[in-house]
Amino acid sequence: MSATPGKNPYRPGAATVPLHLAGRDVQIKRFRKLLAGAPELPANLRLTGLRGVGKSVLLRELESVANASGWVAARRQLEPRHNTEDELCALLAAVASAAGRRASRLGALKGAVTDAWVATRGLLNVTIEDVTFSLAGGGQAETTLAEALFDAVETAVRSGHEGFVLLLDEAQVLHDDTDRGGEHPLSMLVAAVNALQESGLPIALVLCGLPTLRAHLQKARTYSERMFRAETIGELEGNPGAARDAFVEPLRSTGITADEALIARVLEEVEGYPFFIQLWGAELWDAATSLGFDRFTEQMLDAIEGQIYERLDEEFYAGRVETLTPSEQDVLMLSGQCPYPPLRTSDIRARSDKSDGNINVLMGRLTEQGVIYRIQKGQYAYTAPKFAEYLRRRAQA
Repeated sequence: MSATPGKNPYRPGAATVPLHLAGRDVQIKRFRKLLAGAPELPANLRLTGLRGVGKSVLLRELESVANASGWVAARRQLEPRHNTEDELCALLAAVASAAGRRASRLGALKGAVTDAWVATRGLLNVTIEDVTFSLAGGGQAETTLAEALFDAVETAVRSGHEGFVLLLDEAQVLHDDTDRGGEHPLSMLVAAVNALQESGLPIALVLCGLPTLRAHLQKARTYSERMFRAETIGELEGNPGAARDAFVEPLRSTGITADEALIARVLEEVEGYPFFIQLWGAELWDAATSLGFDRFTEQMLDAIEGQIYERLDEEFYAGRVETLTPSEQDVLMLSGQCPYPPLRTSDIRARSDKSDGNINVLMGRLTEQGVIYRIQKGQYAYTAPKFAEYLRRRAQA
């Protein structure tokens, strides 16, 4: 993809695909292989990583890969309100229905296979919390979801496609209640897809989210570790060539270049995080073009670095703090005074007048809000890169 003449070639937006997607070739190739091996080997994928590493961008690319490979793909972003069985079922049933309609428009339905599909439906069962539901019975949320996914797969195949791929972003918002009588939306989803795949149906599930997604899946279904191919999406710092390409390639054919000293400094500051690369590039582009310059220089970065961090703090970090309660904000700001990484609750307690129980409750709330995630007992990490530095800047403001 090339830049539009005169337009900023950098794209520091949420899930906005950059002109040059660098450093993700391995994950894309693996996904193609997964699809090629389905349905004999289920093509399920779990993508996890911090904020700002480009998970959502990669998910959009995988959607394109699935469509180009002959599958019908549907991608949705989940929200906390979807963490109930009824809400998740309603959302995914609508998604599956829309995907089925799209598939039928793309190819003529082949009615000759209908009897085989009807027979398969009658044999399918979904087990949730040791209770087995039959698709032949229907009525429950568990079977409604499985039926909707079944219909999407059937329509996709009957219209000449390979199968149906469901891609869900922000999947860490799904988690099961600990009590048997509570809500189990994640178990419902995993069990429904697993039941269809065990029957040999060509359906694939891609879940994308924060690192907490892995623990949620393990708690929901012990077999989930074997059900998903795991991909951890990290920064590009370990791949300096990719980080450099992500910064330099958007400038190709624009008439603007970047000094080597400037490139080295930007790559050091952004630490390989794709969102930061795009943000630094976008601000440098605006500065250069407004002044009529044809290259990025260190002097230019010196002049605008303050406004880069102001934009970063306002657009990427501030919302994660300002939506919290005062008590949650207090604990979070205290955490910025602690050694990091990792973030230890013992260090926060040493700096707080709150009780141990109160600290634990607040840390649990910060985890639920997606601000931090639990590494092990008493140890946490921020979900946004360089967040500790932001908290220190905020404290000094």
